[in-house]
Amino acid sequence: MINPLKLQAATRHAEVDTPVFLGEGAWHYAWKVRKNGSDWVLRIPKEVAYDQPALYDEAVLKAEYGGTELYYAAVNQAVKGAAPMHYSFFVTEELTYTLESFAGTAIELAEINREAAFQLGQDIGEIYRETEKIPHGLSGYGFLAWSTEEGLRGSIAGDAHQGLKEESEEQLADYETLCQSHSELKSEVVEKAIHWAAALRQRRFTMPLLTNQDASPENILMNGTQVCLIDPYPIVYYPRGMAGNFMNLYENYFVSLSATERYRKHRFDVHEAKMKAIAEGFLAGYSEGNTEIVREVRGEQLLQVLESAFSHLQLLEGELRKETEIRFGTKKEIAARLPLFLTELERLAAININNESIV
Repeated sequence: MINPLKLQAATRHAEVDTPVFLGEGAWHYAWKVRKNGSDWVLRIPKEVAYDQPALYDEAVLKAEYGGTELYYAAVNQAVKGAAPMHYSFFVTEELTYTLESFAGTAIELAEINREAAFQLGQDIGEIYRETEKIPHGLSGYGFLAWSTEEGLRGSIAGDAHQGLKEESEEQLADYETLCQSHSELKSEVVEKAIHWAAALRQRRFTMPLLTNQDASPENILMNGTQVCLIDPYPIVYYPRGMAGNFMNLYENYFVSLSATERYRKHRFDVHEAKMKAIAEGFLAGYSEGNTEIVREVRGEQLLQVLESAFSHLQLLEGELRKETEIRFGTKKEIAARLPLFLTELERLAAININNESIV
């Protein structure tokens, strides 16, 4: 638990009172507090995260918090109330915290039915779609970085089209590496689908847009009927890629990792049908029924599953740190997921072939 003196210093500096502990995430503790007669959420970074010391890094913190501020503003410009309306942060080595308006309560998968799960996903898909229309005004692309000289920016300089092409080439090489290490992963249908997805993104990509890599269930709140997204992982990227990432997370990844220490409490395996309903709703809301967008998202989902498999292969090659075991489990558990990822790759390849989208 956090040092009470640090909490006291943060509440005093932020001019808030009556802190009530809400819980903890992987990197922060959170309290509901009062300010000017309203409810707010105060977050203070942990000193230990994933069983490792969380060392102070001004640039990393300002990139994270500045990116959150930018993303919340874009979301609220697109869909008012779909992110906390007010957000601020303070970063020094002695005292660091964030303060945002209270935006609702976390969703409980056990308390919603499949219809409600679909609607939830559809609302999130619409938020993603509308937020992509808001100019971000940043230079560069990729995950966000911060420096005293340049402020907030994309961490990668240069031509985003060329960067996406190089990323696609790496993904094709990753599949070959997977097949060399595990011959059972070799599939003509999957290989054809991966090449198709890599070619499709090159044709469809226009410019990198502001989107979010992390809309896990613990980061989704409800305020009445209003869906609110918190704790984003903003990225300036090919937006279909993050839509495909969402689909992979909810149709495959979270359930696959449900027994790990990181995700065990959420019992994603028990709620697998609802997770898939959220994904189904997301795709409907994001695409607005446009079949071309559906194909693009499914293609990116295929590449996301490929990268999930490849990252697992890499984890098997070295010694696992405690942080890695918390997030991914033991080597035996990691190895057991590789066939599951192959099954998912084959399923997605079949979807695209059935939709006559591979040419």
